[in-house]
Amino acid sequence: MAGPGVAPAGAGGGGGAGGGGGGQQTTASPNIPANGLLGYKRTWWRRVAPCLAFLAAFSTAMALLLVWSEAAALRRQAFDANMTRDYVLYSVSMDNPQLIAYIREVHFKPTTHQEFSNATQTTEEKYVASLTQNKREGVYVEYISRIGASSSSAWLDSNLNWRGVLILTDPRSFFEAQKSSRNSKTRVLHSCLSTDKVIKEITYHQESEVQVTKLGEGPNSLVSSDDGLPTTRLKCFPLYSVLLAYNVTTLDYLSLDSQDIQDGQVLDTIPWEIVRISVLSIRWSTHHSTVETKNLIDKLTSRRYKLVETTDTGKRIFLYSTLLKI
Repeated sequence: MAGPGVAPAGAGGGGGAGGGGGGQQTTASPNIPANGLLGYKRTWWRRVAPCLAFLAAFSTAMALLLVWSEAAALRRQAFDANMTRDYVLYSVSMDNPQLIAYIREVHFKPTTHQEFSNATQTTEEKYVASLTQNKREGVYVEYISRIGASSSSAWLDSNLNWRGVLILTDPRSFFEAQKSSRNSKTRVLHSCLSTDKVIKEITYHQESEVQVTKLGEGPNSLVSSDDGLPTTRLKCFPLYSVLLAYNVTTLDYLSLDSQDIQDGQVLDTIPWEIVRISVLSIRWSTHHSTVETKNLIDKLTSRRYKLVETTDTGKRIFLYSTLLKI
């Protein structure tokens, strides 16, 4: 039995235990449900996904645009190089049958008679009519390589029933002439005349800001608009090839109307032993020197041509004469 100062073991032990329990206080951590965290991630992804998709699409589009622009630049460079490069077909002769058929079947265009031709006789046509004694049903070739130039064969065509080939370098002039009411046997050719005995393909640069009128509204003007057209490719045929395509080697009248100082070389491509031209007219501008002018006259004199007139428009008219001494 315990003494009076000693507490019972059971009671003391219980008290100690109780005291010990009161001294150590524990705190429970919060418990976040797993489904809540998953929902938070889904919400974040829904917000970010459209932005990521836009960035991906934008990056792809920009990459494709860059590739396309680089390819377009290369194509443009190739196109520009092709448009500025002249081609010469040395292996094709002037009298090649396939070339003749090609000009006749592909490039010769008849007039469509969509516009009435009220041609006014030009000063040059007065000389031609006089030199040919007002011949009817004559044959001509007229080459115009100047925008806004007046035709010097329209009156002969409509009043004396002449026929021939009208060669034009300007596409607008070509389309206007094609709509005119010329002889049904007349052909219009969109081309240039080669200064060599070979076929060429060149880049044709059109003039701009040229004020002219339609055929019939002015003195035989062939151009209808001052709107510029893109640079075009143009084939240049020898004059002899054009004559063969038209089935003629004898001309009553040949007119060369161009500002190009090299167009006098067109005469050097003519086989004079085969081709006969009665009246020859060539534009000879002030850009030519006195020596060049004398050389032209001497060259034609050696072919039995005599200078008979110089018009106020700068055309020099030569007449073939069998009586002219060489």
